[in-house]
Amino acid sequence: MSDSKKSSQDLLAEFVKNGKEFISLAKSISSQDMNKTPVAGEWSAAFVLHHMCDGEMHFATRYLNNLAETSPNIFPFNEDIYPDRLNYAKRDAFASLAAIEGISIANANILSAIPESDWSRTSVHQERGIMTLAQLVELASGHSKSHAGQLQEIINAL
Repeated sequence: MSDSKKSSQDLLAEFVKNGKEFISLAKSISSQDMNKTPVAGEWSAAFVLHHMCDGEMHFATRYLNNLAETSPNIFPFNEDIYPDRLNYAKRDAFASLAAIEGISIANANILSAIPESDWSRTSVHQERGIMTLAQLVELASGHSKSHAGQLQEIINAL
């Protein structure tokens, strides 16, 4: 997370842009290539999609709780156990992609309709401490951007 004070409109625009970039890259990967692991020791594109799908669900819940409750707790999730426990190998990558796209659209719709004051609402993260909605959105935006880079690396290696 940066220390810069971006406007809520800038945060939202970046959030939408990074999400769309990730989705566009994911859609460019064929079903034949989706489960390939061209970079040794790295995830396949499908695993990246499942991870992002799970992450987007967590982020969406955090936004909703932040907007609806007073300083709700945020519980981190152990992403390291998700591939095995949530059976990434047997999940449908295109279902995860559809969920990511739908959640992204819904989140953008929700966030574009809130008053400016709501961007300062707080939640309490067990590991990071007090976080504003703006910080949560910025964190998720960076997550999308990072994994778009990961998808690009996979695409380049195919």
